[in-house]
Amino acid sequence: MERGHVYFLIDGERRYQDTTYDPNKFVDDKLNITVGDLDKDPGRGILLLDAYVRKAEFAWAEQEGNIPALQYVAKIAAIAVRILERAEGSDKLLTTGLR
Repeated sequence: MERGHVYFLIDGERRYQDTTYDPNKFVDDKLNITVGDLDKDPGRGILLLDAYVRKAEFAWAEQEGNIPALQYVAKIAAIAVRILERAEGSDKLLTTGLR
């Protein structure tokens, strides 16, 4: 698969995430906390990554074929993108880089 196709899949999953986990949705009306507020901390996303890595491992280990494992891998990539998009301070990576 070409990189453009990979990014197309990841973008589709990101759209799904934003529809299902709308950053403007209140998780606590009394405290005025939204999903977007929670997304500022990368810890929740990192735990979600870990859970999906385990699902991918299980799908692969149970020899369900490549497709189920790869579906999880694509979801993992989209979760990582969401973390980078929404975590507080992630924009600093544009100047510090990854290395």
